[in-house]
Amino acid sequence: MARDRANVRVDIWADQDFRDLTGEAQRLYFQLTSHPTLNYAGVAEWRPGRLAAMACDLTAGSIERAGQLLGERFFIVVDEQTEEVLVRSYVKHDGILKQPKLVVSMTNAYAAIASKLIRNVIAFEVQKMRDRDPNMAAWKVTQTETILRAEAKDIREISPGLTPLFTPELTPELTPAFTPDVTPELTPSSGQAQGLPTLTATTTATGTSFLDDGAKGNETRIPADWVPSKAHFDRAKERNLNITAEAENFRLHAETHDRRAVRWGAAFTMWLNKATPGPAKSNRDAWMQK
Repeated sequence: MARDRANVRVDIWADQDFRDLTGEAQRLYFQLTSHPTLNYAGVAEWRPGRLAAMACDLTAGSIERAGQLLGERFFIVVDEQTEEVLVRSYVKHDGILKQPKLVVSMTNAYAAIASKLIRNVIAFEVQKMRDRDPNMAAWKVTQTETILRAEAKDIREISPGLTPLFTPELTPELTPAFTPDVTPELTPSSGQAQGLPTLTATTTATGTSFLDDGAKGNETRIPADWVPSKAHFDRAKERNLNITAEAENFRLHAETHDRRAVRWGAAFTMWLNKATPGPAKSNRDAWMQK
């Protein structure tokens, strides 16, 4: 059953969090909730260029900017790799779980989602609703067992707001192949792991916020002296990641594709969150334990 309409609750204007959004972000939210590709699980395609083509005054950059704010406030969840976006509260507010036939459509749509992260977030939202209202008819539909048993993750605990990480320049210049000027040794501060290649700067062991670099709204290329923070070291260690390799790949991706970001620290945090964790005990991470 295809969607032929979009439900908008008028009490959305009583939500102070929604009122605290910019008009640009509110517009994108309504655009996504009424988008033709939005399925019964609340997921639509995330292609900023195509979204911008739906109005004469939009650009891919303005879509990215509005999407970043919506992501930071947890209204949407974007997975750039699979080009999917989740309207996080869609299943809750659209009344789907109150209609058994639509529940089947929702679970079928859930199965077709490519992004593991988005499936995990949907599972969390659905399971949370089950805990709040265990007598809802939706839980008697056999197909919902797939979601109720699925791995669930609260987006608020995964990161400080999953957002589109980069805003591409609309007319990018050709970027030469990435050749890192790696300094062979790093002089660590107290408590810092050793062996991280760096370009021109030395990281410190201070507790740096993931959202600390770059003025809000000022999108830039990745700085030549950018290096991971102590918090990034901790995140990589927690997820059994080789931070040296991840940092090099991150910079390579950013420079090769001429990416732009407001906060490169937050962008790298998202990169680490999406990276495939290493084995629980790996020899490659032995240097982290020194």
